[in-house]
Amino acid sequence: MGLSTREKRALGEIADRLHAEDPALAHSLMSFATGVITSEILPSRRRLLPVALLGVAMAVMAVALPVIAGTGHGAAPAAPTPPRG
Repeated sequence: MGLSTREKRALGEIADRLHAEDPALAHSLMSFATGVITSEILPSRRRLLPVALLGVAMAVMAVALPVIAGTGHGAAPAAPTPPRG
């Protein structure tokens, strides 16, 4: 989608003011404007679904494994120590 005439004019005015106020910064910023402008491609939902499922599975295992192993809330109390003497 292209810019409207009004938007182009506003950007031109900003560029002119930048060149007048800080030529060194304007020159530095111009180096970023070289080359072809490409858009970033975001991953599709199909590619994100396995990652989300893996995250859910890891969360379930983090809760379930300690309970299954007996280290959860239902763990047996420590054995009493024998009296001294």
